[in-house]
Amino acid sequence: MLRISRAYFPNSERSNNEAVLYAFMFIRDVHTGIMPFRSGGKYPFTVTLSRKNQNLEKQLKSFLNVGQYGGWSLEEAVWDAVETLSQYLATFGEVYLEVVSKDDKPKKGITDKELEFLPLGKVVKLFNSYVQIVPTKNWKRGEKKFYVIPSDRIWHLKLPRKLGTPRAHRKMLKRLNLLSEPMPEFALKDGELGSSAKYDFSVHHHLKDLAIERTTSGWGSIRSLNQIKGTTEYYYIVNRLQSAYSQALLREHIVKEINALLLQLGIKNTIEVEGLALAKDIKATIPKLEKGEIGFDKALEALKGL
Repeated sequence: MLRISRAYFPNSERSNNEAVLYAFMFIRDVHTGIMPFRSGGKYPFTVTLSRKNQNLEKQLKSFLNVGQYGGWSLEEAVWDAVETLSQYLATFGEVYLEVVSKDDKPKKGITDKELEFLPLGKVVKLFNSYVQIVPTKNWKRGEKKFYVIPSDRIWHLKLPRKLGTPRAHRKMLKRLNLLSEPMPEFALKDGELGSSAKYDFSVHHHLKDLAIERTTSGWGSIRSLNQIKGTTEYYYIVNRLQSAYSQALLREHIVKEINALLLQLGIKNTIEVEGLALAKDIKATIPKLEKGEIGFDKALEALKGL
């Protein structure tokens, strides 16, 4: 059961879609700390199986090894997998992985299986299969121009619907890339930094801040920008809660989709993560703060473990 999909496109257009400045900061803030780091040698959360199974835990540590580090424990394996997958989703809005068996005669479950990323490119669903289309830049005589993969061997992971569609997400990132330009083109071309057109850098910078806030409003503010000049502490905290809500929503979604994949592969067990703030609890805190029912300190308690 060798890999069916193409693993690499040498002439990938990834470099043309690289995130710069604000888009880069947004992506980094989404996946960094989505599963909190260890403190004192321990994680501030626990990861267990709904039904204890040491053999399955060992298999999961290998199967979920899609990141840079893998894990010596189930906590580490899930931590690394969620952070890696959230980075892909924050960057592209979706990601495709193929379930590949390391054995010529596949076994049931995940004993002999691993997950392999499909490279950036067009993948379409066609009946009970996925078709990976080779970019025209990579076409060569005698080589395939597309690869047909059975749907039960593809894991298509997308953003949760509440955070938008993959297409809308990519448009948002393009917008952030455009807003990353330090000055408008006309100001750079006139040789006088726009003075001939009465360009005002401070006004432009302020309007750009507002545009960034509007662009990322569905996720909350970009945390790395800290408090935006001219806004209140209340605005900052509400947006901090919104950002944490989006991050928690994404984390819970990834874990849920991992469990759905395991069920699809015949594993009647689920991964459970406990000890972190839940998306629903963070969400419920925001209207309470808006109504004045709780203060800032109480509102921030909703971010336990983050």
